[in-house]
Amino acid sequence: VLLRDVQALTLHRGQYTTSRRSAAVPQLQCTGGSAGCSRVPEVVQCYNKGWDGYDVQWQCKADMEKAYRFGQIEVSCEGYDYPDDPYILRGSCSLLFRLELTEEGERKVKNSGSFGSTYYQSRKDSSDSGSAAIVVIVLLVLAFGVYKFFLSNQQSQHSSGDSDGFARPFWQSQQAPPPPGFKSTFT
Repeated sequence: VLLRDVQALTLHRGQYTTSRRSAAVPQLQCTGGSAGCSRVPEVVQCYNKGWDGYDVQWQCKADMEKAYRFGQIEVSCEGYDYPDDPYILRGSCSLLFRLELTEEGERKVKNSGSFGSTYYQSRKDSSDSGSAAIVVIVLLVLAFGVYKFFLSNQQSQHSSGDSDGFARPFWQSQQAPPPPGFKSTFT
């Protein structure tokens, strides 16, 4: 069938395309959007609205609540003999689409306080940055604690130095001389 001559396509959720040269794919494939993919319609009809010199321009409709609408759509069909063949295999078309919230849908999400995709995504982004900040703060507190621990260890060793004025680290025996170039007052 010549793609330009196809006036309408009817696509069903859960059904697959016919295939000849490539693997069959679902007829309806949601790729995200502000409404997410939880409300994929049962049946979608796409109408040929004309030719732009390169491809058919499609308009797709479905029975959906007024809170949802199609965003970006792409009708894809298998070429009969080769990928860009203007003749397509009958039944090989699929629709890739995004589901978006309408203004009414956005109001419903705000008013109900439910976790719609948009709300969840924005909350997820802010919680990710919040948790990253908490991790950084915890690491800084741990680093400060380790620093203070070693500083207090050195001060206690300094006070338990020998009578010759040199402080010896706790791992050195009493007979070993201090490392060259270090004074007892060095911190």
